[in-house]
Amino acid sequence: MSPMVRAELQLRRQLSFSEDSDLSSDDILERASQKSKREPRTYTEEELNAKLTRRVQKAARRQAKQEELKRLHRAQIIQRQLEQVEEKQRQLEERGVAVEKALRGEAGMGKKDDPKLMQEWFKLVQEKNAMVRYESELMIFARELELEDRQSRLQQELRERMAVEDHLKTEEELSEEKKILNEMLEVVEQRDALVALLEEQRLREKEEDKDLEAVMLSKGFSLNWS
Repeated sequence: MSPMVRAELQLRRQLSFSEDSDLSSDDILERASQKSKREPRTYTEEELNAKLTRRVQKAARRQAKQEELKRLHRAQIIQRQLEQVEEKQRQLEERGVAVEKALRGEAGMGKKDDPKLMQEWFKLVQEKNAMVRYESELMIFARELELEDRQSRLQQELRERMAVEDHLKTEEELSEEKKILNEMLEVVEQRDALVALLEEQRLREKEEDKDLEAVMLSKGFSLNWS
């Protein structure tokens, strides 16, 4: 006897002991078979819309999470670069102090107006300016990253809210959407201001470089910083 036939006979035997049931074992087996072949559930339009909304929101949250991780990685890079700039500035400061003492002829370290020392001093000034500018740019990038993160979070919240049709929202929910939109506009304006600030800073740096070059040329020093 096959295992399947043996199982069916055992089930029939168990069912025959049920004195309270009005159904025969054949009826119960037939209903069980019909239940296993039941057609898939049909959804109403409202249920389908709700299901679609949840899927859209889930996909949006997953994408927002990936973008957040990317911003975190960029923030870590900026932080490491700021630490490196700080260390480089410390080294330049120490060397600059030593060169200035030598130019003043202190403690027999050199002689005044030594061409090589003057050349090195100008080079240190140029490197220090470069580090200060780089640090300033990194600070702007860090601030821009904060604003980008804020804008992304607002967009995510607004996207989830707009996935629900307006006629299903309360007046309070509609008002909250407007507030989010206004805040997003403010963030965009702040980001534009940072871009303008960075451009203005770079133009100012070019003018500073010209002034330094003019001073060097007036003293007969070359412009080769390498």
